[in-house]
Amino acid sequence: MSSRRTALAAVTAAAAVLVLAACGPDDGSDTAAAPAQSSAAQPPAAQPSAAQPSAGQPSAAAPGGACATPKPNGNHRVIHPVKQPRQDTVTYQETGYVCAGATGAWQPTGAQKALMFAQEVKAQLQPGSGQYRTVVVGELWNHIGACLEHSPDAGVCSPGLNYEIALDGEGKINEIREVFAA
Repeated sequence: MSSRRTALAAVTAAAAVLVLAACGPDDGSDTAAAPAQSSAAQPPAAQPSAAQPSAGQPSAAAPGGACATPKPNGNHRVIHPVKQPRQDTVTYQETGYVCAGATGAWQPTGAQKALMFAQEVKAQLQPGSGQYRTVVVGELWNHIGACLEHSPDAGVCSPGLNYEIALDGEGKINEIREVFAA
């Protein structure tokens, strides 16, 4: 009986942690406006680089082999597109990182929202090799749509169909890259 209570307590604690982790600052808008400064004005440490881990890769391993939640760099976050982007907009769900033992995955949470793309967008795909490849944003949009439709033309799709984004000072996507991790 004690093991049932322990398991129930662990599940309840995990659910409480997920609920608290999913709660972020409420900016009162559905488009999650970015901070007033642009990404170009941020210090170099906040800019992503090949040497910095992306949100798709777990941060340093937690003690005891526990799951470590990845931390997106600077003003980056991970979204889950639910429709192929059209014109200048992507329909998506926010994500939360869910740990299960020593591993974890980005999972869609909440209602569908929409974000617009900026005039200039740095778009990157990450094939199974792990090396990012810069593409024109239209190619990334088509890739998202093909992956959502499970099309044979999709190429290699990330397992979770999640994308790390950064927003400019107007709250529009100016960077988007595939997260090739669950």
